[in-house]
Amino acid sequence: MLVTGDSAELHEFGGFEFRPLAVPSRGSTEIAMWTVDVPEGGDGKPHSVSKEEVFYVLSGSVTIQGHTAQAGDAIVVAPNTELSLTGGPARVLVATSVGIKGTLADGQTITPPWSV
Repeated sequence: MLVTGDSAELHEFGGFEFRPLAVPSRGSTEIAMWTVDVPEGGDGKPHSVSKEEVFYVLSGSVTIQGHTAQAGDAIVVAPNTELSLTGGPARVLVATSVGIKGTLADGQTITPPWSV
């Protein structure tokens, strides 16, 4: 199955833009993968996720858990670890497992709409 970037539905959250590439609604059964565009000075909300995430920087630079990554670098975040994505402008490829849930700092649990 071919999934084109142009066909990926845009989801906006906190000034960040998410585009699902490989998620259940697009035919993936085990892996979830999307891009996130981080705006200049992006300051993501602290949260934790239920599954391991891998962030691969395609362009620009971002900081996650105190680690600054440039294009070509990856950051691996263990499940149930608090993180926030800051920096930008950047485009980041995110890979994780299907079924991921996020928990915001206020305790609210969400299923990211770009992951289903």
